[in-house]
Amino acid sequence: MREILIIRLSAIGDVVHCTPVAASLKAAWPDCRITWLVGEVAADLVRYNPHVDETIVWSRERFERHLRDFELRKAAAMWRELRRTLAGRRYYAVLDVHGLFLSGMIARLADTERRIGMSGTKELNALFMDETAPPLGRHVTERYLGVLRPLGIVPAERRMTLAVPEEAARVAEGLLGELALPRGGRLAVLVPGTTWPAKNWPAALFARTARLLAGDFSVVLCGGRAEVPVTREIAAAAGVPVANAAGRTGLLELAALLAKAAVVVAGDTGPLYMAAAVGTPTVGIFGPTDPARLAPPGGEERHRGQPAGVFVLLQESVSQGRSRVYERCDARAGRQTGVQGCRAAAGAVLAGRGTAPGHSGPGRLCAPPAVGCLRIAPCLPVWYHY
Repeated sequence: MREILIIRLSAIGDVVHCTPVAASLKAAWPDCRITWLVGEVAADLVRYNPHVDETIVWSRERFERHLRDFELRKAAAMWRELRRTLAGRRYYAVLDVHGLFLSGMIARLADTERRIGMSGTKELNALFMDETAPPLGRHVTERYLGVLRPLGIVPAERRMTLAVPEEAARVAEGLLGELALPRGGRLAVLVPGTTWPAKNWPAALFARTARLLAGDFSVVLCGGRAEVPVTREIAAAAGVPVANAAGRTGLLELAALLAKAAVVVAGDTGPLYMAAAVGTPTVGIFGPTDPARLAPPGGEERHRGQPAGVFVLLQESVSQGRSRVYERCDARAGRQTGVQGCRAAAGAVLAGRGTAPGHSGPGRLCAPPAVGCLRIAPCLPVWYHY
């Protein structure tokens, strides 16, 4: 039996994007045993994955905090603990799907003859690898799936996987009852926070979006404890009934709430990809990051259960050689049409217009008058994922 170790420690969205690697391994080698080494924050996303046999939880964040604070004994203790965990295990292959100096060091701890990483990584990660593999395509999932090529595996899955345990679903159902939301009503979940301030859409625009959606949906604000202040601001400014669930769920309970939604509106953040993974249509608001590289996989996978998704690009991208830079749209146009874009995009998803006939490739910009393509303003196209 082949033993495989996947190393992807964080972050939430990247861990979800990496799940097709495990699914494709199981599809090619049903008898293989997959162990996934993951950080504490994203561990629950892996722990219940049906394609993963064992989860090893090791906190990259805590380890790096110890190093920054010069708590070297604590950092050394964590490293010894990880070494003991991996000792006595022999792996057929170790797949480093993180690409850091740290993940490369971890790969070297493991007993294997094949350490396979991604080409073009930073932090000298390639020095720790026996082999590196180029991406299969532009999308981040295609980059991760590239590590399967040296194993002779043609990826069978692009769909992301996120399993929600029954207990988390019951907790989410109880929370919806506490928020006095109608049973069976259509939910629009808004997630205003991201990990980068530059990716955050202003609270005032989320409030206006909530106001526009409230006529067709019960609007719920979600996020972690850090998003509680901004969700309170949004709820106060919306001027319509808005339920606030921010800070009241763990990661799996949040996934259960996203699974119950009719549509999820979010920036480039973990919950956007969690929503796609549990089968909920999404509207993603992209600014400084590229939806063509990050959008939840669509295309043929959609017909096998992957939801439709629409991406509102608030800054048009311009290719300059190998660099990709962003030109800001007119601020007033962004404020006016971005909100209307989210409303129109949500309607398009639910109406089944998440595709543009005659076009192919995830995240491709549809130029009017393509059928099913929304053109919000000259500087604010809507990106479809299909």
